[in-house]
Amino acid sequence: MTIEGELGRLRVGDIHPVRLMGIINLSAESFYRGSVSTPESAASFAMRMVDEGAEVIDVGAVSTAPGSPFISEDVERERLFPALENIMDNVDVEVSVDTQRASIADLALSRGASCINDVSCLNDPSMARVVAEHDASLLLMASRERPGDLLELKDIVPRLAAAVSTAVESGVDQKKILIDPGIGRWIPEKTYEYDLAILDGMRSLRSLRKPVVAAVSRKSFIGAVLDLKDPAERLTGSIAATAIAVYNGAHVVRTHDVAVCRDAVRIAQAARGGLRRSGRVELLSTTGSAEELRCILDWVGVDPGAHDILWKKGSFLAIAVDGITPMEALVIKQEMLAAGGDAAVPRGALRCDPSADRAVIFGTLAHIERLLGKLRLQPFCLPSIASEIESVLHTDASRYRLAGNTASGQQRKG
Repeated sequence: MTIEGELGRLRVGDIHPVRLMGIINLSAESFYRGSVSTPESAASFAMRMVDEGAEVIDVGAVSTAPGSPFISEDVERERLFPALENIMDNVDVEVSVDTQRASIADLALSRGASCINDVSCLNDPSMARVVAEHDASLLLMASRERPGDLLELKDIVPRLAAAVSTAVESGVDQKKILIDPGIGRWIPEKTYEYDLAILDGMRSLRSLRKPVVAAVSRKSFIGAVLDLKDPAERLTGSIAATAIAVYNGAHVVRTHDVAVCRDAVRIAQAARGGLRRSGRVELLSTTGSAEELRCILDWVGVDPGAHDILWKKGSFLAIAVDGITPMEALVIKQEMLAAGGDAAVPRGALRCDPSADRAVIFGTLAHIERLLGKLRLQPFCLPSIASEIESVLHTDASRYRLAGNTASGQQRKG
């Protein structure tokens, strides 16, 4: 399941360096003014970024920040194409165009752009066909009705999978599709907890077998965590978030700050290491999520009816339980062994030592579900322990909430 793809002439994926994509905005409405350029200065922006290490320039003329005014197609054209021409004349790197309109994409690709960055995830039904006609690359950001409106990876992964299928059916080359989970407060409901959860769980995107683009630069979740309203003050947080994204599997980093991110990206990629593969065998490390395992099972080609059975058997978990009695610890171990898993209990449990008040349960989700059914029939506090285990298995973005919820008032889309 080695991930390999192409962004224009640039090879991207597991066996290549993480690529840096520099951002140029031609819209005065953009959330970060430091990224805004005029058509006349766009070439100098691009040349500086290339000197700093950018291998891709991403240029867009319409802001998608909530509250931004509607920009007509004519205005998008007037902003974009003089700048695009200047950039193409002055730099020899891949150029991506950030647009949701197939008509703009068609013209941009005909003028030399090599990739379309579509944050609407093919909302324009002609977009995939246009990209296919130009044999170009396509970056799909997870969206349903509005850009970035999906909150959790359990919805993001299948939406991207569906969009990839649509693009391929329209003729887009499989190896030229890249994916972006859509981090950012695109809609009011998408608070910083959701973005942190996506950042933490980015490895699950590997199941789609497409190069992953991380677009976290100076975004609102960074401001929320650090209590920084001004995007200009979020550089340090951006570098940290970028490094985490790369460590969790990103192959391309979209950034306003190429020079300062470059070294962080290289260290993060070095720390995550390479693939564990020998000949025909590759070790897969999964998060155990249903979405990730479902995509892996699709890759294998199992019968769809087997998904619900197999993903539970593929989710290995370790669960700590404390504040229990030695007898409860022994019952948990006995029932977990009967279920097909195991549990570690203190040495003193057999002597009913009061300090033997904990256990660690090891097994697949299928094992643990069988355990829960058994514990609900047991005496002592075991039925309530079963309920508590079930509760932690249904984790959501709330576990990323900051202590005291101090960031709740700092939410602004970036």
